[in-house]
Amino acid sequence: MIRLTYLERRWPDSPPFQKIASRWCQDQSRLLLDLVWRGYDRLLAQDLNKVPFSANDEAKEESLNTLLTVRIDQCKSGDEPFCVEHQPPEQTKRKRGKGRSPQPDIGFTLYNYPRTVWPLEAKILAHDKNVGPYLNEINNNFLTGRYATFSSEGAMLGYLLRGDSEQFFALIATRLQQTIKKHPHFPDRPQRISDHQRDDTPHRNSPREFTCHHLLLRIPTADAIATGQ
Repeated sequence: MIRLTYLERRWPDSPPFQKIASRWCQDQSRLLLDLVWRGYDRLLAQDLNKVPFSANDEAKEESLNTLLTVRIDQCKSGDEPFCVEHQPPEQTKRKRGKGRSPQPDIGFTLYNYPRTVWPLEAKILAHDKNVGPYLNEINNNFLTGRYATFSSEGAMLGYLLRGDSEQFFALIATRLQQTIKKHPHFPDRPQRISDHQRDDTPHRNSPREFTCHHLLLRIPTADAIATGQ
């Protein structure tokens, strides 16, 4: 007999995020991504523009993820049916026994269905050609259903330290072998959309079609400021 986690027993038939979201918002990705961008703007104004990142900082990605989660949460109105969670567990594809559950960096988690997460995964990008680890997250986590198990959408956040966003998006489009589109509601932000098909989903309620949102968040660094870049 397969042993289940408490969350799996408590919510065995967690519905897709978009099915629940349709009750309170016709375009939930617009609402969620607006929160991300406003959280990023707060992160810049309140933190990074005052104390820039340094090449000597340890745990860069962990620090940014933690602080961005806090800043996004500050942007909520208080009426949303979801929380902003740092590293929410996605347990459907966890290794049984003492295995650690897959954990995207940030998640919008529904209060009434905590297994239903709209996830965001982040990667530090040392420069605009640093696409390998970024693409691995899409292929190995989002498209396998390890992340976004119950969501047909999710987002990749690229913390860009140096380089050009258009060059990065061009490389991503080439590697994904598709045209990546601008989001109609965020035309002036460095953001794109790619569409995918999941061939093997981990749960009967896992959506097979998946939309990945790509957001590039430029991170001021002390080195770049000193050299005028």
